[in-house]
Amino acid sequence: MCSVSGVLILKPENYREIERKLVEILKRAENRGRDSFGVVVIQKDGSTKAVKSTGRPSLNEGKLTGILDNESRVVIANNRAEPTTEYVKDKNYNEIQPFEGERYIVTHNGIIANDLELEKKFNVKKQSKIDSSVIPPILDKSWNGDMNDLKNILQNVKGSFAFIIGDKLNPNTIFVAQNFKPVYMMYDQNLGAIFFTSLDDYFNVKPLDNVFVRKLDPYSIFSVSTDLKVNEIELLDQRPKKRALVIASGGLDSTVAATYLLKEGYEVTLLHFNYHHKAEEKEKEAIKEIAEFLQVPYMMIDTDLFKLVGHSTLLKGGGEIVKDRKGEEGAEFAHEWVPARNLIFFSVALAIAEAHGYDAIASGINLEEAGAYPDNEMEFVRLFAKLSPYATGPNKKVEVLMPVGNLVKHEIVKLGVEIGAPLHLTWSCYEGGSKHCGRCGPCYMRKKAFEVNGLKDPVDYENL
Repeated sequence: MCSVSGVLILKPENYREIERKLVEILKRAENRGRDSFGVVVIQKDGSTKAVKSTGRPSLNEGKLTGILDNESRVVIANNRAEPTTEYVKDKNYNEIQPFEGERYIVTHNGIIANDLELEKKFNVKKQSKIDSSVIPPILDKSWNGDMNDLKNILQNVKGSFAFIIGDKLNPNTIFVAQNFKPVYMMYDQNLGAIFFTSLDDYFNVKPLDNVFVRKLDPYSIFSVSTDLKVNEIELLDQRPKKRALVIASGGLDSTVAATYLLKEGYEVTLLHFNYHHKAEEKEKEAIKEIAEFLQVPYMMIDTDLFKLVGHSTLLKGGGEIVKDRKGEEGAEFAHEWVPARNLIFFSVALAIAEAHGYDAIASGINLEEAGAYPDNEMEFVRLFAKLSPYATGPNKKVEVLMPVGNLVKHEIVKLGVEIGAPLHLTWSCYEGGSKHCGRCGPCYMRKKAFEVNGLKDPVDYENL
C-alpha cells in the first residue's frame, strides 16, 4: 500500500518553491508509506531524473534537494508501505516505486491480484517482484496515450488501484486512473503547479491560500495538461438500462421518487423497512398497493434493530406523537426523530443493491423535511454518495439518487400529479389508524401541500 503523488508544473521558474511543496507532501504522506520513497521527474525534452531510497522522506530529505530545475515538467512520486504479501527485506532500486518504462512512468497505490495473468495476456515481464511493476511494460506495449484505450487496458486489472502516470513523449500532461483508491488534486495558482496525492491532508492547505482542492471521482480516468485542458471519463461501462432500488415508506415522497425514476427509464424495485413503528401495518398495505399500481416488485425487511435503539415516539410503545397546533409543530421540528434511521436504511439498501446488481439506490429525501431532520438534508445524500464507493466491492459502483431532494412538499405533490404517481394509495400519517389522523406533522404538511396546488387530498382523515 502507498501514497501516490504527482505534480504538473505550469510555471517552471518557480521550481524551488514547487520542490519544497512536493517534499512537504511526501513527508506528510509517510503515514501511508514508510518503507521506501521515490521520485521520477520528466524534463521538458522527455528525459528523466530519479531519486529512490528506503526509509522515510523526512529522514532522507537531502536526497530530494535539487531534484527539480527549470526544465522539469511532470513529477511522479510514491511513499510505499510494503504489503505483507510482497515484503522484500533488502530492496534494490527496481523494487522501489515509481516504476519507469520506455515511455511511461507509473506510481501505484493498491494491490494488483492478477499480475501473473497480465504478464501472459499482454506478453510482458514485470520489472521486479512488485506487482505494480507489470504496468509500465503493459502501457509501453499497448497504450497510445488515448484515455479510452487506457480504460480498456485497466479493465483487465483485478484488485485496487490509484495510478498517477507520466508520459515521456507528452511531458505537458499528467494522467490519473483510479477505482476506489483515493486521489486528491490541488491547483496552486501562486506556485503555478497542480499537485496530486492520496489524502487532502497532505496538501496542508491553510485558510485564504490561493488554491483549489478537489477529490477526483472514484472509478474515473483523469488528465490535465499545462494549458489547463482537462479530460475525464468513467472507468466502468454503463448499462443501457439502469436498475434502481428505492427506499420506500409508502408515503408521498418515496412514491413520487419511484414513479419519477420509472418515467426516466429505470427498472425500479421498492424496498420497505418494517421496524415496529406505529404506522407499520398501514405502510405495508400501502407499499403492496403502490407496487401493484406501478407494476414493480418490492422487498420488505423486518428488523428489531430500532427496538434496541429506542428513544423515539415513532416506535410502538414510544409515547405520544406531537400534534400541537394541528400538526404544524410536528412538521417543523424533529420530535419523532429515530436515531440514525436513514443512515441504516441507506447502508442496508447499498448492500442489497451491490449483491443483486442494482445500479442505484434512491429515496424520498426532500428539501422540506430537511428543515427538521438532518438525515433528510441533501448534504446527507451527497456525503453518503461519496462514501458509497468505499463501502462496496471493487467495480461494484452504486449511485445514490435523490429524485425529489430539491423539492418541498407542495412541489412533490405537483410533480406526482403530473407524472401520474398513485398519490391516492399513499400513507403519510405517523399513526396507524384506519384513517390519517390529520394532526401529526406529516398529515399537516400533506394537507397544506394539496391546498397550495388547489387540489383535494385523495386520502381520508379523521374528523377534527
